[in-house]
Amino acid sequence: MSKTFYTSLAQLFQLLGVALFALFAVLVSSSVRAEPTPDQSQVSAVIQDYLDGTAFNRPEQIKRAFHPDARLYLDNGTGGMREVLFADYVKGFSEKIGQFNGRFGGLLSVQVEGGVATAKAEVLSDTHQARFVDFFLLKKVNDQWQIMSKTAARLPAEVHGRKVVLVLSNVHTMPGTDFNAGNSFGELLHAYRGFRAAGYGVQFVSPQGGAVPLAYIDFTDAEHRANFYDSDLMWGLANTQKPEELIAKDYSALMYIGGSAAMYGVAEHLGMQALAMRIYEKQNGIVAAVCHGSAGLVNLKLANGTALVSGKRVTGYPDAFEDMDAAYYKTFPFSIEQRLRKSKAQFSSGEPDRSHVEVDGRLITGMNWESTRGVVDAIVQSLQAKADAEKTGSAP
Repeated sequence: MSKTFYTSLAQLFQLLGVALFALFAVLVSSSVRAEPTPDQSQVSAVIQDYLDGTAFNRPEQIKRAFHPDARLYLDNGTGGMREVLFADYVKGFSEKIGQFNGRFGGLLSVQVEGGVATAKAEVLSDTHQARFVDFFLLKKVNDQWQIMSKTAARLPAEVHGRKVVLVLSNVHTMPGTDFNAGNSFGELLHAYRGFRAAGYGVQFVSPQGGAVPLAYIDFTDAEHRANFYDSDLMWGLANTQKPEELIAKDYSALMYIGGSAAMYGVAEHLGMQALAMRIYEKQNGIVAAVCHGSAGLVNLKLANGTALVSGKRVTGYPDAFEDMDAAYYKTFPFSIEQRLRKSKAQFSSGEPDRSHVEVDGRLITGMNWESTRGVVDAIVQSLQAKADAEKTGSAP
């Protein structure tokens, strides 16, 4: 980051007050860094049974998630409500056992209080071209969590079943200093919202899993303010997955998010490298990065040992924009630009504070945070072109 950028950040700290940011740092960097409790993990597993069971017509898996006397409160199709007994609900998934029925589900949040829990999930239905937001009430009965009731809201949505991974870092302090590090809130926000608006499922991943630190939050920005208090987004950032927990075939693209934290703990993580290359080579998917997120590309290699970036057009935060005499820069383990050039990448950059995006096949990169939307748009367009080609039989 440039000296001007850090000066602006310091001015923002002064405007908002030291106490507020001290509290904020505790909330997003410390208290939420704990591993999920056993109860939270068990509730998550119950909801996953529901999601998988209803997606693949597996009555026994659905029964495992619900209490036999559970009640469901669903739309009646005319704006009213109908109460459904669980025994009747599960019958709807008793045909074509084991076959996928066009439901793409994901857990949004979990909250546990004693022996009671609430959970929230979304289901995208290819058949109905709709997004269902499910709300659950669970209770721990005989040391086992079960769904006692469920209701849902139905919203129109484009559904195509494609999902992306956003890569974040767990490092919250620049090594050897007391300087805060974090993942760029603006970048992850623009990526998250951009993919969601295009109908994509989004999964956050980090080397250690769990909570990740955030940086460069501008509370004078209405979009930042609104999304900082988005409970679904914040739950996802507090409960990121480890790369080893993800199945590459479930994802069409992987994108490295920037921020100062992106320089530490990501590029050298073998599990992250393996996930990225499985998506790129095995799934014919896209690997992308923005700003300092391009650090995540420097160690990626194809199966034949060639650097992923070799001979390809790429960009990232360039040396020309860095203050190399600053203390923050001296903590960086490497120069993004120099490492990419060393791997024979065709590195380029544009004007400061303007978007600059490079697309070279299934490798898509952006120079700075202003490039985030451009990177997302390029990913969406590329994946849509691939899907259209597959429909017409013209895909290679």
